Amino acid sequence: MTCILISTFDRCEKMARWTEERIVREWASHPPVFFAGLSRRDEQSPGFDGDSKDWMNVNRQAVVWLREKGFTHAYLVLDDHPPVGCCEADFLNSQLPELAVRLDAACIGLLGYGQHRPPEGRALGPEDYYTEHTSTGYRWKFSLHPGLWSLKDLQTLLDCRMAIYSGRNRTPWNFERHRDVPGDSRVDEIAGRCFRIHGASCLASGSTGRRAMRFEAMRRFLADIGLFAAKTFGGKSRRAALELRWLWAFGHYAGPYPVFWSGCMRQGMPHADFEKWLASSGPEDLVSSWNAAKADF
Repeated sequence: MTCILISTFDRCEKMARWTEERIVREWASHPPVFFAGLSRRDEQSPGFDGDSKDWMNVNRQAVVWLREKGFTHAYLVLDDHPPVGCCEADFLNSQLPELAVRLDAACIGLLGYGQHRPPEGRALGPEDYYTEHTSTGYRWKFSLHPGLWSLKDLQTLLDCRMAIYSGRNRTPWNFERHRDVPGDSRVDEIAGRCFRIHGASCLASGSTGRRAMRFEAMRRFLADIGLFAAKTFGGKSRRAALELRWLWAFGHYAGPYPVFWSGCMRQGMPHADFEKWLASSGPEDLVSSWNAAKADF
């Protein structure tokens, strides 16, 4: 049984609720939505005991609460990572959870490979939608970009991280960025069951996601020409400078849960890269919704 878990804090609740609104709009017949990190206790939120800034402990409590309710898997979504377009509901509601069970996956990342993102493991076959089995050495195998998690494995991984970090060092960044050294059998075993989607293979023909992907492929091709010219005439430093300036143009990933890689917010403020992409090619409804809501964040 699958749900959606939005991870947030009390001070970011308006952002989290906006993300929930975007899920409701863009993801038909979506699984039930719950929140980790809100202090209130109700049917959507278990609340928490302890320090609100102890992210790992707060989210572990939510995971335990969901498992007690009978859920086995959750789409874990940070509060500033809404879908930025129409979701592939059938794939997210049934096909991907079925694939997760078949593969015994600990997690399947929805910010996948392809679309200017290099492979980091072995691609499976068409019957598995060319999902990538990531290498255990891949730095971001436990990424907190939106993804489908086995709640049992997520709880175990949180336990392992909490044994390393304490108090306010138990941040989402330390969860995903920690460099695991082989030796903890629990982490090693989970690391061997991480996957990423191939976005194009998860999209129905004629979908808005495919149209967006074709448009952005053309723009990225033109950007590649510009980057090649910059390197040819200005050297590697010139190319690197342009890459930093143009990073926003490569942030969108078209897939069953279309996502902008850096999220909507940065250090409590609207993320400039997200707003550049939004002004350039964001869906009209998302643009108007964001502009109406962002002042409250």
